[in-house]
Amino acid sequence: MKKKIALLLAAVMTVSLMTGCGGDSGSAQTAGNSESVSAVSVQEADPRFKYEEPVTLTSYFEISPALGEFNKEDMLNSVYYTRMTEETNISIDWLWYAANTPDDSQQKKSVAIASGEIPDFMIVNSSQLSLLAKSDLINRNIGEVFKKYASDELMAWTTGEGQAALESATDKGEIIAIPLVDSSIDKSPLLWIRRDWIKKLGLEMPKNLDDLYNVMVAFRDQDPDGNGKDDTIGMVFHNNFLSAGLGDGVGVFNGFGAYPTAWIEDGNGGLVYGSVKEENKDALNFLAKMYQEGLIEQDFSSNDEVKASEAAASGRAGIQYGLMWNANWPLNSTVQNDSEADWVTLPIPTALTEEAKPQISLAITGYVVVNKKCEHPEAVVRMLNFWVDKYGYSGEEYNDYLVKDANDVLNFPLHWVMLKTWFPLKNLTIHNNIAAALESGDSSSLNAEELVSYNDIQNYLSGDTVTSYGGMKTFGNDMSAYDTMNEYYEKDMFMWDKFTTGPTPTMGQKMSTVTDKVMEYYTKVIMGIETTDSFDDFVKELNSLGLDKITEEVNEWYANK
Repeated sequence: MKKKIALLLAAVMTVSLMTGCGGDSGSAQTAGNSESVSAVSVQEADPRFKYEEPVTLTSYFEISPALGEFNKEDMLNSVYYTRMTEETNISIDWLWYAANTPDDSQQKKSVAIASGEIPDFMIVNSSQLSLLAKSDLINRNIGEVFKKYASDELMAWTTGEGQAALESATDKGEIIAIPLVDSSIDKSPLLWIRRDWIKKLGLEMPKNLDDLYNVMVAFRDQDPDGNGKDDTIGMVFHNNFLSAGLGDGVGVFNGFGAYPTAWIEDGNGGLVYGSVKEENKDALNFLAKMYQEGLIEQDFSSNDEVKASEAAASGRAGIQYGLMWNANWPLNSTVQNDSEADWVTLPIPTALTEEAKPQISLAITGYVVVNKKCEHPEAVVRMLNFWVDKYGYSGEEYNDYLVKDANDVLNFPLHWVMLKTWFPLKNLTIHNNIAAALESGDSSSLNAEELVSYNDIQNYLSGDTVTSYGGMKTFGNDMSAYDTMNEYYEKDMFMWDKFTTGPTPTMGQKMSTVTDKVMEYYTKVIMGIETTDSFDDFVKELNSLGLDKITEEVNEWYANK
């Protein structure tokens, strides 16, 4: 296990073994023998307390599309919720169930906020949090409640990437919501490349963007798929190329030291919108050259990422920028069509003398707000503690909670749990633990979740390269996604988006117009309709559309945060 993660995990494991809140000797309680309380005082703030009398909180249930067919009774009677009530004496009265979409649950929540009738707790997005910050509906002291009742493990997860998550939930110096964190580093761009094509054509892995360009030319011209046809391209690319996912261009821009859509330091103590920086011109000219030479699809402007992904899946492309999950889709489809297909990852290549820095932004899945009229705000924190205990540290008990998902595979009931947060380095930790087990040949220390991927990798190594492709290429130890991610993390290579709060007033009104104009101009430059000679005029137009006012508001926030 690598040094940085080992140190962080050691801290988490240490606090999980400490006795009592704040480490006081003799007062630690496991979930199974929690101390019963009716009202917990400052001195008695055991994070695993159990109420003497039943406590019921109201909220909303959002139905994830990943659930497939949703059965309310299965959820309500699940081991997870049954045991939560047994161990905490807390239950939830779901006031409504709705699909987690802008037109359904998000609209219902917005209506509730506007009417002033919100449940005891609910999960909101950053825009909704900004509205609630101006209202008199929520408990603005929830930050202190969280600090008092959060288990050491929950606090370690929430601050796993520093204080930015809590800062993003702050208004006028008060933490007014509990941030539900995800992994920010999991969203960093990687370069996926077919190693089998590199070997077949007698090439070397690219070390910089010039090398990558030459490899793309070879992939286009030298028939790497061996079908005798002129049907291969240099790189997968789609029309929403500033949105990191698969086949995007974020990594290309980062290779030139450009960070479009991110708010980055301007060198004078403030922030600037990355899309207007001069470095973008070089990236745009590089992409325009690729387009002109047929290294990317000539109809990319009409292709979304699903359509564009067909080039990789069908074996027409052997390079794409993307995220850590790409091996599970669409790259797993490549090996179904070609058993020799061998996708691996590299750090994003640089066009500069220094290594490229992948851009990432703070990953928050939502914010838990608590109604100021709620009599037991600490119950929300208690349920989050329960989640962390059971999902992260329950040992063999973990298997008790497993249910079949939409694909008939046993998994932890993630989509049945509204109050959930994540250890930001979970996937990287899984990789490092698996890599250590593969090296030693001893998997006895792996937890249940890690064993799933470890067994996948063993199946891959035994010849099942099709069904086990995703596990090997994501978590394995041979140029997998997390091999590269670990290099990013160990070298602290990330370029963070510094704007970590909800939208400013003008953002809410005009930012979509600004981003649309950015995509329009960038696309025209790539296609040769415009040139970067007009870049300064483009920036002036953005300012006239509201970017100047947005930048002013962003810097006012940045100066006072």
